[in-house]
Amino acid sequence: MKKILLFAVLFCCVNTFAQDVISKRDGSNIKAKVLEITDQHVKYKDYDFQSGPTRNINISDVFMITYENGQKEVFNQQPSAPTPKVESYSAPPPSDLQKEFYRIGYDDDEMLKFFKRNNFTGYYEDFKSACRMRNTGKGLLGAGIGLLSGGFALVIAGVIINDYDTTPWLFISGYSVMSAGEILAIVSIPVSAVAGGKKRMIKNDFARQHFGVNAYYQPKLNFGFTTTGVGLTLRF
Repeated sequence: MKKILLFAVLFCCVNTFAQDVISKRDGSNIKAKVLEITDQHVKYKDYDFQSGPTRNINISDVFMITYENGQKEVFNQQPSAPTPKVESYSAPPPSDLQKEFYRIGYDDDEMLKFFKRNNFTGYYEDFKSACRMRNTGKGLLGAGIGLLSGGFALVIAGVIINDYDTTPWLFISGYSVMSAGEILAIVSIPVSAVAGGKKRMIKNDFARQHFGVNAYYQPKLNFGFTTTGVGLTLRF
């Protein structure tokens, strides 16, 4: 009787360890006969139906396999995908062309040479046209100042001479010349302003197209010497 009981206990122990146990990460267990382990799957047969089909389980779902001999194999978590490295953006250093462009600044003659030397024909022609308009504005202003000065001189001459026959004509001529000079000086302002705005637009467009930034050329109000003395000048 004792031998029968001992045999039954041994049979139960052998039966207990004669199977592989797949422990899943969700806490459930599968009684199996493990056939193969790959990088992606564990291939096995159901222990109670070993003549049945071969089954697969993702290795990422397996926590541990306890083999029939009692040996255990623990599977680590699948490594998480590496966090992409975000590189900080730094603007590229300015090119020699960009340095030269900003070094020239408001020098119209040098800017014309810059466009022509680097074969920017379209910009050269447009900028040249704007410079001509600007020179026209300067010419009108100069003529206006000259006429104002001449007319004022005629009026002063009329005051000094104080001759009844001569003085009226000096006053009339002087005031007429001064009026013409005033008209020319007033007309020169919008002509110069339009020319300055055109030049500024050309520079800004060139900077955007070739450097990806604005040139930011804006009119400047300066205090200094002018053609009529000391005063404020608006530089375009």
